[in-house]
Amino acid sequence: MRKRKFRNFSVFTILLFSIFFLAGCKVQVYDLQPVIATDTPVLSAAKESQTPVMRNTPGPLPAETNTPPIHIAPTRISESVPIEIFELVMINGGSGWGIGKVANGQDKIVVKTTNGGANWKNVSSSQAVYENAGKNKEISAWFLDSNQAWVVYWDNENWSSGNQIPVWRTTDSGGNWEKSILPTEGYSLQYFKDVQIRFIDSQIGWVFAKMGKTEEREYIGLFTTHDGGKSWNLMVSPDSINLPSKGGKNGAVFRNATEGWISGSNAKDDPGSLLWHSADGGNTWEKQVLPQYLAEGVPSDLLSNRQYSCSLTPPKFVDYLYQYAWMKMVCQGGELAEPLGLLYWTYDGGNSWRVYQLPTAEGSLVFFGIYQGWYSKPAAPGSSYPYEILGTSNGGESWNLIAQTAWKSSLQFITASIGWGVVEYEGHYAMVKTGDGGFTWEQIFPVVDP
Repeated sequence: MRKRKFRNFSVFTILLFSIFFLAGCKVQVYDLQPVIATDTPVLSAAKESQTPVMRNTPGPLPAETNTPPIHIAPTRISESVPIEIFELVMINGGSGWGIGKVANGQDKIVVKTTNGGANWKNVSSSQAVYENAGKNKEISAWFLDSNQAWVVYWDNENWSSGNQIPVWRTTDSGGNWEKSILPTEGYSLQYFKDVQIRFIDSQIGWVFAKMGKTEEREYIGLFTTHDGGKSWNLMVSPDSINLPSKGGKNGAVFRNATEGWISGSNAKDDPGSLLWHSADGGNTWEKQVLPQYLAEGVPSDLLSNRQYSCSLTPPKFVDYLYQYAWMKMVCQGGELAEPLGLLYWTYDGGNSWRVYQLPTAEGSLVFFGIYQGWYSKPAAPGSSYPYEILGTSNGGESWNLIAQTAWKSSLQFITASIGWGVVEYEGHYAMVKTGDGGFTWEQIFPVVDP
């Protein structure tokens, strides 16, 4: 792990003296340890002397700068250099994948770690990088295990009907990549963006993309594969009528080769349309009616009154048998004084749903299994730190404050205790890790090696 260096000895001496002085007075050092476990009254000297996750000392804010667009172009890595990780998927305690960018690099790269996130290797397809050199491309990826991954490069600005959309697949941890092409030729496309690629095993997968929009309608493409991405079938297109175009579309998920869901946001003249279900691999889709959440302060006509605007995430399965899944819904408008967040759970593969109210509408939600969950959200006005992490041990029925943070976080857990986070602080990204279920965190300083 790389250590943070102080600019001069005097600053280090003052900070070290302050740490042990305050530790002796039994006072938490908020300016040196911005992640505070709320049930830990005193930080030990050993704990406080660790490299801080984020400094939160007073001082002038850095000047705002306009970040130039990221272009895919070859980045030569001749020595170990720091890397900002934007997306992180850990497979186990050591092996993981990420998407990041090195300092002064012109491209986002696909990287792999085998030591828990400290050291990374660039495993991007050299052919894909070459084909997209100098173009404003985004990356969407799915990392199934330590060996298998799929990556889609897509153009966020300069779409034309002649563009090909390749999908790259590796089965040897990024050593070699194979390319296939999504069938988009001949269909009506305004653009191709907000791409999501997912796989449930080495063979069954899908690509979801937004392809067009009007004031009340959104058109998507849904491609499926049953051979690991070697070939693709377009199941839903802007020209098809098997999925209603009213309202927005947020994503798709399948639990096997035949059964899947597409979620979205409701249209004004169809407020209850938020989730569609397919039982034939995506050929046909039917609206699935969700149960109304009945509680004080929650409108009884939330899902039937056109005054309310609601948006639903796709189901997120948390077990290998694909029986248990959750969704997050956010509603606003009408009689709601502020946006409302709801959590939907299914324990029978989507046949029925149970609903809970979330503490706030804004926040990043993650679960390990059906009970342990974490909700990273903005803190209430007047709090010591701008963000906080809540924890649940009963599937979201109740939540407790477990940590305050100086950063906005997106978390992932591989057990109920061990997890990582990609955090954003003043426009920069960092990596953190916990070994006690999110109560305390330490920073990882990732580097990419030649």
